[in-house]
Amino acid sequence: MALSSSQEKNLLWITLLVPAIFILGVLLLYQVVVEDQSIIIYGILAVLFFIICFSSIRLSLILLVFSMLLSPEIGVAQTVKREVTLRFDDILLLIITIGWLARMAVFSDLGLMLKNPINKPIMAFSAVAAISTTLGAMNGNVNPLAGFFFVLKMVEYFFLFSIVVNYVRKEEDINQLLNSLLIVFGIICLYGLFMVLTGGDVSAPFEGEEPERNTLGGYLVLMASVAVGVMLHSKSQLERNLIAIILPIFLVVLLFSISRSGWLSAITALFVLFISTKRKGIFFAFILVALLIVPFVLPDIVQERISFTFFQSRRVGQQVQVGSVFLDTSSSARLFSYKLVLSKFLKNPLFGFGITGFGFIDGQFFRNLIEIGILGSVTFLWLLVGVHNIIRKATRIDFSPRLKGLTIGFYAAFWAMMAHALTANTFIIVRIAEPFWCIAGLMVSLSHLQMAKDQEKNLTSDAPQPENVSSKGG
Repeated sequence: MALSSSQEKNLLWITLLVPAIFILGVLLLYQVVVEDQSIIIYGILAVLFFIICFSSIRLSLILLVFSMLLSPEIGVAQTVKREVTLRFDDILLLIITIGWLARMAVFSDLGLMLKNPINKPIMAFSAVAAISTTLGAMNGNVNPLAGFFFVLKMVEYFFLFSIVVNYVRKEEDINQLLNSLLIVFGIICLYGLFMVLTGGDVSAPFEGEEPERNTLGGYLVLMASVAVGVMLHSKSQLERNLIAIILPIFLVVLLFSISRSGWLSAITALFVLFISTKRKGIFFAFILVALLIVPFVLPDIVQERISFTFFQSRRVGQQVQVGSVFLDTSSSARLFSYKLVLSKFLKNPLFGFGITGFGFIDGQFFRNLIEIGILGSVTFLWLLVGVHNIIRKATRIDFSPRLKGLTIGFYAAFWAMMAHALTANTFIIVRIAEPFWCIAGLMVSLSHLQMAKDQEKNLTSDAPQPENVSSKGG
């Protein structure tokens, strides 16, 4: 039975006010007990975001995009092996998911999970991660609270992907989300430049006590790849000029981040962009000029970082020797940890030790092997292959030049993140994984839009054409 307009409004207000009153009541009671004023502020913000999410999925996604890099983190638990933190965007994503499900239940204007090529690998990977972490907790390897939150954070990214896939139905929606992503990228570049000029540690805002240089480097390369793709294809002169202004700032910030993972991923992105774009002449000239100039203008801190990698003073037993070169202790520590993974993972080869069950491993693929075993590693690779195929399919879609640039830029970003993940936990770092899965969702949305256009075109061509009737005078 269809609801009238007034009934829909009443149902809307009931759906909004009941949880709002309940949450505020709980928060007021909590304040009486613990006398913590901040919980009231967070609670009110949560209620407001829920109302926004229920009334407008579009606005809530835009708010989430801005919170990805511009929100503080909250410590949840500390274990011997790892600290568990939540960011405000984790909470916002949870609220968006609840609002999305509530709206779907009331108005039925959204599906739960539209068909796409990576639904099966998402479910398989999530299931293996949950099983391996549960087994790890049962065996005493995993702190249950830490394991739960890490698995939750990984599943969050898939919720974000599903929300984007289910919500985005128009080219206008994709452009709006792309605008938001590029604006945040510009803000982060300007913030990084400010840190460079003021002599502070280069990091993203609200990064905590220790700057996460690899996190910033990975995010910058991810978004710079997309920005370059858009710049090379956009028909808007203003947009091309703005991106052209931001890119040199990005390069300065990336260099001063002294993130070797970021530098490696940037080189990978440049190579993929070069082979993917049709404007190879301009692109090759740009790269050639950059290669000729950069060695003479490299900041001292960058030269020291490169020199340190290969010429650090000898520390017996703490460095890996490659030929006649001794790698620095940081790079050597990674290689030693990878060797340890290969020697230990056979103790639990199928499901691993569970997420957070082995200690810190700075490398996504080795971490997967030891934490979620062979099954988890295989399902993760299945997932990545599915994402790659989605992007390749999107690059062949004939939409606006700007969106064409988005697909090519994200294809370069995908391979850049593969390189980044060799020495960093790229796909579980919230500030990289959230924009990655958001844009991956846009790739699926492009395919769905193309399918809808093709179906409409087929229906139009199959429709019977009106006959030409000639009238005769009598």
